[in-house]
Amino acid sequence: YCQALFAGGAAGLSTLLNRTLSVDLDPKLLEGPEALRERLPRPWVVAEVRFTRGFRGTHTLILPRADAAALAQLALSQDPSDSPALSLDHETALREMINQMMSSACASLKGLLDRPVAFATTDLKSIEHGDSWTPPAGWAGVARVSVDGTRLATLALTVPDSVAEELAARAEPAQKGEVEGVPAGGQASGLDLILDITLPITVELGRTKMLIRDVLALSAGSVIELDKLAGEPVEILVNDRPIARGEVV
Repeated sequence: YCQALFAGGAAGLSTLLNRTLSVDLDPKLLEGPEALRERLPRPWVVAEVRFTRGFRGTHTLILPRADAAALAQLALSQDPSDSPALSLDHETALREMINQMMSSACASLKGLLDRPVAFATTDLKSIEHGDSWTPPAGWAGVARVSVDGTRLATLALTVPDSVAEELAARAEPAQKGEVEGVPAGGQASGLDLILDITLPITVELGRTKMLIRDVLALSAGSVIELDKLAGEPVEILVNDRPIARGEVV
């Protein structure tokens, strides 16, 4: 579940930022608030991501403030700063990044859970000390966000009890060997668990960068010059990662 959620979120952020972005999930989930406090340095920036469809409950997204500032600066095309302060513009950019990440994750979760899932993000909260706010009980997945191969941030996402209980119920038949295609006493491979997850496939003719004023001036008939010549191979991307090249025919 966490792998599908973070993979979908990475695809959404890659599209939003127009950068090669990856999210690597730690193989071990954290259990309980104390484990989160030990794993992520405070102060934190916290966003509650509430289910509006598919489940009941709320995810909680937790980032160290310095990492949240780094992501916001990236979204605003600002140079990295040592100051972890978050301005109103930074908070707006960060909220949009979270919305985009969770919206993209919904598509991945639909394939995994066999039903539509939707989220709504609440306002961000700044947590200065551990005594001022307690993370929800239960499990949390921790992932590292890298941009163009460089680690930029670490974030944690708590798993609501409603989700954990359903996933445990789904896993129980598999452990008993009752899942179709898995003999009793056998075990499904890791690949089998993600075969039904949907991924965005993109055929990219080319890219370019434009100033916002030039984008606003676009109209029907405008010509946009790309960074490739006519006839050059196009790139085929899965989850915003190039896997092949081909020709337009």
